[in-house]
Amino acid sequence: MAHIAGIVMTERSRLGLIALTVAITWLPYLFGWLITPPNMRYLWLVYNPDDQNVHLMWARQAMDGAWRFHDLYTTELHPGLFVHLYALALGWFCRFTHIPLHFAYQLFRTFVAVAFLLAAFRFGDRCLPKGQIRQLFAWLVCFSSGLGWLPVLYWWQTGQRPPFFFVDVSPELTMPEANSFLSLTVAPLAALGPALVMVTLRRLPCLAEGEGKATVSAATAALCGALVANIHTYAAIPMLLAAAFWFVARWAQRRRFEFRLASLIAAALSPCLLVLVVQALVFPRDPAFAEKAATPTLTPSPFILLGSYGIVGILALFGLPIAVRRLRANEKEWLMPLCWFLALLVAIHLPVSFQRKMIEGLHVVLCLLAALAWDEWAQRSRWLAHRWAMIALVLLTVPSQIAFFALNGYWLVNNNLLPERRLQPPYFLAERHFRLLAWIERHAEKDDAVLCHPMLGNYVPPLTGRKVFIGHWAETLRFTEKLRQATAIWQGQLRPEEAARFFERHRLRYALETDFERGAAGGKTALSRYGSLVFAVGDDKVFRLRWTKEVGRAKGAE
Repeated sequence: MAHIAGIVMTERSRLGLIALTVAITWLPYLFGWLITPPNMRYLWLVYNPDDQNVHLMWARQAMDGAWRFHDLYTTELHPGLFVHLYALALGWFCRFTHIPLHFAYQLFRTFVAVAFLLAAFRFGDRCLPKGQIRQLFAWLVCFSSGLGWLPVLYWWQTGQRPPFFFVDVSPELTMPEANSFLSLTVAPLAALGPALVMVTLRRLPCLAEGEGKATVSAATAALCGALVANIHTYAAIPMLLAAAFWFVARWAQRRRFEFRLASLIAAALSPCLLVLVVQALVFPRDPAFAEKAATPTLTPSPFILLGSYGIVGILALFGLPIAVRRLRANEKEWLMPLCWFLALLVAIHLPVSFQRKMIEGLHVVLCLLAALAWDEWAQRSRWLAHRWAMIALVLLTVPSQIAFFALNGYWLVNNNLLPERRLQPPYFLAERHFRLLAWIERHAEKDDAVLCHPMLGNYVPPLTGRKVFIGHWAETLRFTEKLRQATAIWQGQLRPEEAARFFERHRLRYALETDFERGAAGGKTALSRYGSLVFAVGDDKVFRLRWTKEVGRAKGAE
């Protein structure tokens, strides 16, 4: 085996690479903190705050003592059957440490990033010999991306939308779940899911080969499998497919059914399957969950996916037949990665609404195959075996990550208030906004809902623990219809009696008036027509909305 000159991956260098990667993921957050405008606060979010605030909504309910979570972004009645262990841990952590929820979210993201990289490196160790190939695999997992920077650069330079964007970086659809570095930076659940999957899949071959105690491997796989089914179900489905493919492939290779192994795998994966079955039976009873689960998040075309992985994807295509050839040469370590690769490709094309969410982990397998291809070629070419060739390869895969940071820096400087970021909430809120929300938190009942613009409403559940009428494009049921209804109220188009019935039906007790609502109303809201002023900070106000009986009493008093 040829070795790239001077490249050896020690445990110390591996830990150093993890520390470097995690430190780099903090850069956009530190930039946001440094440029915080006067009299404003940074919420420690980048990219799309709306989806991250959904996770924080669950954690806020855990912080307030709940363990079954409601969707606080919609006012429709629903039983609240959702249980999420990661949100519980985050909420309890904040409850006992009093660390602000949004900052604690970033601390948890840091721990998840370390766990993911450790799991990915260990997963690759089974297939890759010691030395340069592990180093290349590790660097590709940490930093590689695709060709998305090219259409973004065109858009930036010309101001015109290109015919297409790739999904490794884009001002429109970016898929953090499809790329390891992006997951580590902005999507901790999309990193924790595949981390647990990799631990589980590593344990199954241990059961087959008799490595260590079977009970320990089975128990570890059972625990991690159950956790991934609860914490990030999207990753559990391809994991179960991979395990099934792996067992069937072993059966075909050996031409005999391994009853003992089958029983051990069944015991190891039954907790995961049980959690999935319970979710499938319970969640359809929750109308809020059932409706938002039907929101289509479909897989992009093969062309877009290949471009989004770029050089790594192309190298992986060359590495795939090499891995198959090595498997046939009795390097059985390659069976599980290949089965996971096949399972991921199958999963992201299943006829379900959440196709692209199941892509988590594909980037790791592609990096594994890409490193294998490069190592094979390096044995034939002294130039490719040089350390600078490997460094050049890694650098060629990095530009989209730089573009992602640049794009987020641009959004941070403009506080997300840009035409292409329509209805994405801001990264900074004014101190007066926090004073309004603090008043709501102190005075509103737990079942009270708040009427405000979604730009501010996206922060209401995590910062107050209260429901909001409209706050998220998917979590708020019938979002577009409700935005029209809210605009009609701000503009005073409803009669007081009609509005009172509407407020009572949705348990809307309070309404906020800030620049967001005044902008939607065309300059000034008509909220004083529907409620009484109870709190104000400058021009920003909180109104207590009148319900049917209160409207009647107000008329009687007149």
